[in-house]
Amino acid sequence: MKNTKKELSIDKIQEVIARHFNLELEALRSKSRKRHIVQARHIAMYCSKHFTGASLTNIGEHFGKRDHSTVIHACRTVEDLMDTDQQFKKQVNEVQKLISMNLS
Repeated sequence: MKNTKKELSIDKIQEVIARHFNLELEALRSKSRKRHIVQARHIAMYCSKHFTGASLTNIGEHFGKRDHSTVIHACRTVEDLMDTDQQFKKQVNEVQKLISMNLS
């Protein structure tokens, strides 16, 4: 039996995040600036950067044709919030576990 590692895609990460936050998949890709959607989108971008080998430009394309600098901003925002807000950090870790389960 081969030990093959499943490739994790940005689309799969978006599905896991949308399901976890009880959002429509399109909400993550939308231009919406509602706080709960933006926060979920930022976490999805952060996870996409850390779980895939995708470029920032490619990640941005998957999130409504956003610029690579938007992805950088999202990742920094998530990292900063994780440093200052333990509840948020717990939530991100929970999501990362769900994504990791899709790898095995």
